Parts: sequence; structure tokens; C-alpha cells
Amino acid sequence: MALLKRRNTESEADSPVGDEPVPASARAGGDSAENARVTAGKGRPTPKRSQARAARPRGGAGAVRAATGKEGRRLQRAERREQSQQYRSAMMSGDVNKLPPRERAPERVIARDFVDTRFNIGPIFLAVALVYFIGGLVPNSYVRLTATYLMLVGIIAVVVDSIVLARQVSRRVAEKYPDSRVKVRAYSAQRALLPRRWRMPRPRVSRSDR
Repeated sequence: MALLKRRNTESEADSPVGDEPVPASARAGGDSAENARVTAGKGRPTPKRSQARAARPRGGAGAVRAATGKEGRRLQRAERREQSQQYRSAMMSGDVNKLPPRERAPERVIARDFVDTRFNIGPIFLAVALVYFIGGLVPNSYVRLTATYLMLVGIIAVVVDSIVLARQVSRRVAEKYPDSRVKVRAYSAQRALLPRRWRMPRPRVSRSDR
């Protein structure tokens, strides 16, 4: 009996303190505290699967896209149509503030104003080209030869005039915008080829404003 008592005493001494049984109330209190921490971290309890399904929109995301996609495309087309009408009216009136962004560049405004205040060979060349076309239909060698010479002279004149115009416009743009990369040489030469009433955007200055 003494030996048994000694063994029980040694086993109780060797058992760790942390293995003592925890009361059920303490476990329940810890679980509730842990649940409170999880709930406080999320801000709301986790919904059940049935509640999550009920909260989803019927038809899924495809139905939402189908409902809004057609309406969105219709609104975009209407907006583009309205924008095009505004740009066209601005091109007809010559209002710089309402022109498309490309035509609103200050370098192009300078080029257009200079071309519109200048006497250009382009409209005369178009008249010479018309004479050349009509002369080719006349069954007369002298008329055809004269029309051909006029056409050659017109081509040379419009080429020389375009070169001079390009240099003048480039110099004016460089004086005001030295770091500009907007190309105005070909733009001004193309505008100078057309008669004044055919130019778009419409001229906002006259030749006397030079």
C-alpha cells in the first residue's frame, strides 16, 4: 500500500500544470469571445448559402450586360451623331472654339489664316486643268497643243507657289511655336489649291486682313 501511494504521488508531481481540465463555462466563454472577434472583424455575420443565392440578381451578369449593352450603344451612336453635327456646323462657320481638336491646333489656325489672306495659284491651276481637259476633246491639234502648254505652265507655277507657301507658313509657325511638331506645310499647300468658297473650315479672315 505504501508503494502504491508513492507511485500516485510521483505521477501527480510529474503531470504538467497546463493539462489541468478547463471548465465548460470557460470554454464557452472563449468560443463566444472568438466568435465576437470574427464578427467584429468582418462587420457582419457570414450569410448562409440560401441567403447569398437569394441576393444574386436574376439572370446573372450576362443579363445585365444584355440589358445595358444595347442601350449604351444607342446612346453612343446618338452622341457621335450630335458631335458630328456640331463639328460640321463649326466647319461651316469657321468657329475655332467648336472645331475638332485636330483643326483647333493653333499652328493650323495660323496656317489657315495665312493661306486665306494670300493670293494663291491653286484656283487658277484648277481652271487651267479644266481648259486642258476640254481642249483634249476638241479635234484640233493647235488647241490641244495650246492646252498642253498651259497645263505644263500651270503645274510648274503651282509647284513653285506651294514651295514658297510652305516656307512662309513654317517660318511664321516657328516664330510663335518654336518647339511645335505639328505639320503645316502639306496642310497649307492643300488648302491653297482650293478656291476660297470650297475651303473647310471656312475662312474667318479676308484678304484685306493680311
